[in-house]
Amino acid sequence: MKFKLNCMAFAGTLLVSVGSFPITAQASVQMPTISKDSTLSKECKSDGWNEPTAPRHLYGNSWYVGTCGISVILIASPQGHILIDSGPANAYEAVSKSLQAIGVRMKDIRTILMTHEHHDHSGGVAQFQKESGAVVRVRKDAFQSMRTGKADPRDPQFRELAPFAPVANLKIVSDGATVKLGKLAVRNIPMSGHAPGGSGWTWKECENGVCNQIVFSDSLGSISDDVYRYSAKGGMAASLRASIARIGATPCDILITGHTGASDILERLDGKAALVSKVACQQLAELGLKNLELRLQKEAETSAETPK
Repeated sequence: MKFKLNCMAFAGTLLVSVGSFPITAQASVQMPTISKDSTLSKECKSDGWNEPTAPRHLYGNSWYVGTCGISVILIASPQGHILIDSGPANAYEAVSKSLQAIGVRMKDIRTILMTHEHHDHSGGVAQFQKESGAVVRVRKDAFQSMRTGKADPRDPQFRELAPFAPVANLKIVSDGATVKLGKLAVRNIPMSGHAPGGSGWTWKECENGVCNQIVFSDSLGSISDDVYRYSAKGGMAASLRASIARIGATPCDILITGHTGASDILERLDGKAALVSKVACQQLAELGLKNLELRLQKEAETSAETPK
């Protein structure tokens, strides 16, 4: 399995239930299914963040509803659905049409999770929250950015990040906590480094008696604006290194990344490569660590060349 890193065991056992939506009231939730009448095409002319593509069945009750370039995942249950990420604000229509194509109603989305607080992955969260009324669960380090729509000054890309619409109905999820909705259980993987409040998410899905652990990894990309230094005091090198180790140690059968090309998720869903790989997270971690070491080496060389 080949990875292209673009922007590219768990602590705690806390369970977070979605208490505002009692299971007894969810008999009317509509489960997704591929519509034979869908006009959406699987063809992608590029890896554009806003370019629409047809939804795909991922595994079990999980579905790909993102764009050609940005992953958005729906996890379905009779008690309500969980949406992970939204894509940018301009992708709202494309993602909404994918949800409609599989019969998902906005009101049935009860929880929204996110990988990190950048406009390309979370720019549409405010609109999805508004239309669905869902609870948006984020790590503490992402809360302020999501509440205001403004970049965190600690973010390696702070000077380049575009603002996005502030998000309502935010709740903090503890690092390593498990978010539960009905029978769904999605566990947080703390992944600071690419962004301060980064998260991966993992859950188990089964089909015909065969179960696989799905991991939606946050980016391991050590990229930044022109000023930021990962190696500086207060830089995020140590946090990113810890996240790399954490994702590399995570049980992982099906890997999803926020940028589709980083894990070739669409090609794998279309049968052009194996969907299941038990070494996928390890390979992603190895590449992330290699790129981080190269980044730190470059920063050290630049410091040595700078006149004192």
